[in-house]
Amino acid sequence: MEHRIILPEYIKQLLARLDFRGCPGYLVGGCVRDTLLGAVPEDYDIAAAASPQTLLHCFDGYKVVQTGARYGTVTVIADGHPVEITSLRREGVYTDSRHPDEVVYTDDIIEDLARRDFTVNAMAYRPDTGLIDPFGGQKDLQRRVLSCVGDADKRLSEDALRILRAMRFCSVLGFTPDPALIQAANAQAPLLEKISAERIFQELVKMLCGKYAGTVMHQFPVPLCTVIPELAPAVDFDQKNPHHIYTVYGHIAKTVDACPPEKVLRLTMLLHDIAKPYVMTEDEKGIRHFRGHQERSAGMARKILTRLSCDKKTVDKVCRLILYHDIRPAVDRVSIHRYLLQVGYADALLLVHVRRADLSAQAPAYHFQFPLIDQSEEMIRALQKEGAPVCVQELAVDGRDLLSLGIPSGPQIGETLASLLQSVAGGEVENERQALLTLAKQLAGE
Repeated sequence: MEHRIILPEYIKQLLARLDFRGCPGYLVGGCVRDTLLGAVPEDYDIAAAASPQTLLHCFDGYKVVQTGARYGTVTVIADGHPVEITSLRREGVYTDSRHPDEVVYTDDIIEDLARRDFTVNAMAYRPDTGLIDPFGGQKDLQRRVLSCVGDADKRLSEDALRILRAMRFCSVLGFTPDPALIQAANAQAPLLEKISAERIFQELVKMLCGKYAGTVMHQFPVPLCTVIPELAPAVDFDQKNPHHIYTVYGHIAKTVDACPPEKVLRLTMLLHDIAKPYVMTEDEKGIRHFRGHQERSAGMARKILTRLSCDKKTVDKVCRLILYHDIRPAVDRVSIHRYLLQVGYADALLLVHVRRADLSAQAPAYHFQFPLIDQSEEMIRALQKEGAPVCVQELAVDGRDLLSLGIPSGPQIGETLASLLQSVAGGEVENERQALLTLAKQLAGE
């Protein structure tokens, strides 16, 4: 089947420059895959029949950065776009399960493609010769199947990060993993301990934010529980509770799919119930309860995310959402306002997504609560629009005003402001300067 790929002008110029210098270049990897899927590639990678030193000479006049000299990669800035150009190569053994011990440069594009991870990434393209597909990548694209180039165990043992890349591709692209790939991923999962926490976390987040993350969690529980061993007890854990029809792991997977594909929210859902197997009690009727799982899950999430080198801002936000994920304020102005004093507007709106996702993965008998969550969101947004205060800094009076009333400096100022805020939230007084000063005098007298 003939394939003609429309290329940006700057890519055509780079390929023409390589041809002119006698170093044939090929588009490779994700840009070929994505184009055949009908998507516009985010970037373009080129492989060329040239040594790294020759590549540097090929692009005199361009800004060139030696981004991976050890593996024959340079980055050429063309029309403002960074383009990675790599020497065609074959690789030696991977004793560290991450990088090849030896790289040998070649002029054979098939040899270069043979070292790649998955068939859908092992295709190349030149405008004059068309698609080069020695391992059936196009067929796998059409079948939407992800399979390794050659022996799956060998491919994944060479570079254990490929296990998480496989999970990410299946999640983002909706591909079904080949059975041999799943079997190899399970067998080689222990090698993930050799991969840096930073790289694991990067791939984990990309996988979680894919459209099919929940499905992938069920397809690859062994690798996922290798990088997050605390999750393993959840996999087959029967909740035995009227609210739930899924195992803890099944519930978690469904909630991940049910919330918007944003980093903080997906991490929150992944970890929001992780402590349930650790805090479970069972009553005389055989019903299981999970009291305190919110606090325990937040604590476990902090340790897990910190271990994975997640940034502190994200850690704090995720743990805070987990801590409050099970609070269901009554749908009236006072209850919602007092709830906002606890969590603030930004987190309250995030928790709306969390609560919806959580409820969607509970027993259908409890889905009548969805309209209540909708009403809560409407009230939160209405209070936000009118500027209802949720912290003492948003009151119409401050500490200096209270000092002018004769209230002594020190703890009493803070206590009085806190009381005023509670009174505003309770509907006892408007957030208006004179009304607050009058109430402050009464509080001081008491």
